[in-house]
Amino acid sequence: MRLIKCILSFALIVGSVNFVSVLAQEEQQNPENENIFIDVPLGHSEYVAIKYLKENGIIEGYQDGTFQPDRLISRIEALKLILLANNIITQEYITNNLIGGTDHKNNIELVTFPDIYKSMWYFPYVKKSVEENIINGFADGTFKPDNTINRAESFKIVMESDNLELIEPSENPFNDVNSDAWFAKYFLEAKNRQIIYVSMSNNVYPQKEMTRSMFAELIYRYIKSKEGCRYGGGSYYSDWFEGRGTASGEPYLASELTAAHLTLPFNTMVKVTNLENGKSIEVRINDRGPYITGRVIDLSKSAFEQIGYTGQGVIWVEYQTITQQ
Repeated sequence: MRLIKCILSFALIVGSVNFVSVLAQEEQQNPENENIFIDVPLGHSEYVAIKYLKENGIIEGYQDGTFQPDRLISRIEALKLILLANNIITQEYITNNLIGGTDHKNNIELVTFPDIYKSMWYFPYVKKSVEENIINGFADGTFKPDNTINRAESFKIVMESDNLELIEPSENPFNDVNSDAWFAKYFLEAKNRQIIYVSMSNNVYPQKEMTRSMFAELIYRYIKSKEGCRYGGGSYYSDWFEGRGTASGEPYLASELTAAHLTLPFNTMVKVTNLENGKSIEVRINDRGPYITGRVIDLSKSAFEQIGYTGQGVIWVEYQTITQQ
């Protein structure tokens, strides 16, 4: 609104400014106003993740400029993204293992799935995954590349590709993930890394099918978790708390850039990023909370306003420790 008011004022004073052209020029100069794809605008729930993966050559869109974020992702599409994200496969390997490539006749016995042929564009990705022991087929021996993939399968294939040593849980990681489920250890790792959305009822819906944007978000979070980034809901203090005491003994002041976290030491500086628009703010931890499942940080009102709209109440955020006392 401030930008529009400034432009309108300038147009009234000068009398010769074309409002539309000026606004378009301002948008070109502000990268935050650029859509990653025509169907992934600023404000999309997975905006930051898709932008990061595109800029790093891990994902690409369609010829019409779309990404089709809401389309369910197939097993082969997911596998391709994982191999690229973890730098497991190279362009040279892909080229050499396609029809006409130098290696396309070698080691064919490694790809044992009867529904995978070397004439398929994704043959190199499946072959590499078999070589690295990343994937398994179904009971009938097939791979079913066009099948969709759910959340449990997604976490398994992402973590198996990274050769993690996972811990079998001794108790249920979430309300809808029993400790004896085949996928329980993957969800326990996701919980420890704080890379999974958790509902207020402590459910994670392991059977939920993944869309292209949801899988992109998973890949992004997994990559960034290695750098110490954590994820969850971010909320802000009600005006009722103004001037009241915090767990550190300081009064809460909405104008200061402070926050509450359950475990981080007081005076820890944390960078918080809104995953819908990429806006970040640095805050100092001086309180404890939030105490609602799925939320990871409570921001002062002024801090929240700098990266989001208070009318939302809760935003999905990435946070990372900058300095710690």
